[in-house]
Amino acid sequence: MAQGFFINSEDCYGCKSCQVACANEKLLAPSVFIRRVRQIEKTGGHAFVSMSCNHCDQPACMENCPVGAYQKMDNGLVVQDHDKCIGCKTCIEACPFHAPAYDEATSTTYKCDGCANRQARGEMPVCAVTCPSANLTLGETDSLPEGTDMKDQTATQPNLKVALDKDIDASAFADIDGVAGLVDTGVEVA
Repeated sequence: MAQGFFINSEDCYGCKSCQVACANEKLLAPSVFIRRVRQIEKTGGHAFVSMSCNHCDQPACMENCPVGAYQKMDNGLVVQDHDKCIGCKTCIEACPFHAPAYDEATSTTYKCDGCANRQARGEMPVCAVTCPSANLTLGETDSLPEGTDMKDQTATQPNLKVALDKDIDASAFADIDGVAGLVDTGVEVA
């Protein structure tokens, strides 16, 4: 069974604890984030949503990587072999969510692996553990809490469910970097 994320955008207040904890766990450069908290404008203000790799059923990053640096694991997580990465950014351009992040210093990309090392020890991903309002969960997609299933939003079939703020439409997640009204989109693609 595939694993996926559940995100509760109704209660997220944009503290970015998940974003910072993830970067620290992965020892990323200060400007590189593979989980990004984005602000979405809505009627009467704004809402926040924490996004990372959605471990898609049809991962465009994996299908388009010219050196085969990506692999889909038996548990559904899409992982990257950094030793194979040549820094071409094809994965970033191919991903409709632009989830992989590029590190200028190392000339390689990074992406969420669901904290595979933590899971091997029986621990939850650091983003889920760190969220002070418990808005993030990673688990088997069939056992995730009720929410809008994003699987039909793109051809990549992301394993993501979201409890939407009442003023946010599900289409905002189909191409989150291309939706008007978003700010703090993270690393820019060259």
